[in-house]
Amino acid sequence: MTFALDTDWRDHVVRTPPLDGVLMCPPEHFDVVDEKNVFMAGQQGRVDRSLALSQWKALVETYERLGVDVERLQPTAGCEDMVFCANGACLLPDVFGGGEAFLSRMNHPSRRAEVPAVRHALEDLGIPCHELPESAGLIEGHGDVLVVPGRRLALGGHGGRSERTALTALEAASGWPVVPLPLVGSPFYHLDTALALLDDETALVHRPAFLPAALTTLETLFPRLIDADPIEAAEQMACNAHGLADGHVLIAVQAPRTAERLAANGFTPVPVDVSEFHRSGGSVFCMRMDLPSRVGSTADPDR
Repeated sequence: MTFALDTDWRDHVVRTPPLDGVLMCPPEHFDVVDEKNVFMAGQQGRVDRSLALSQWKALVETYERLGVDVERLQPTAGCEDMVFCANGACLLPDVFGGGEAFLSRMNHPSRRAEVPAVRHALEDLGIPCHELPESAGLIEGHGDVLVVPGRRLALGGHGGRSERTALTALEAASGWPVVPLPLVGSPFYHLDTALALLDDETALVHRPAFLPAALTTLETLFPRLIDADPIEAAEQMACNAHGLADGHVLIAVQAPRTAERLAANGFTPVPVDVSEFHRSGGSVFCMRMDLPSRVGSTADPDR
């Protein structure tokens, strides 16, 4: 059914099962070797790899403690940003379990080498992968394409890295509605730097990252918008948080005021320290890719 952008959209957008796990990539080759975004300025040579690995392992342990299965993506030499594995593809869950992935077309050459490894890992998990036509332009996976939790609906950021033409191509190829959200651009180069979808009614947002049309769209879609602390959003990746279906929200420990706002709205913040990865402009959300529930889920898409 064609998506209608109104406050009653939940009445005609089917449900999808909750996530079954996450895909994560060990930071074996993580480093800052150039400046792809403003967070990376002056960070070349400053990464503590031992600390980064320790923080990554603690994040994995946190997911496992919360009952989330973690699958590992084999790191590739020369791909220093591969730990941010959310960017390699758009994985769209099916209403009855399973899903399919649409591979990214990354802006920076060093990141393009990540995509074949992501494809291999997803196909090993039984998830079919597709390529969008080259003419579609750039699209950087779940950095810019956010799936509304439990719904067959995606939001697509453009104006930073991904292009509106690629979002249109994704919608045509997948059959999923992809609602465009224009961004102001740097420093908010990806949608996930300014928006975290917590459930199908609630989003954590940093409003200055969006053009007015996008804010109108968000206000129409979500009856509850939680504003992140503006300094924490701009400097500590507060909106690059990951909401789980049970109400837990993994968020950078450096964003305590935003965590307090989440708690005041009934969520359970889970602070994690991924400060070494902030040097590269990444945090919790982009360090994992949600994996869909297995085929044969008992979820009822009409409920």
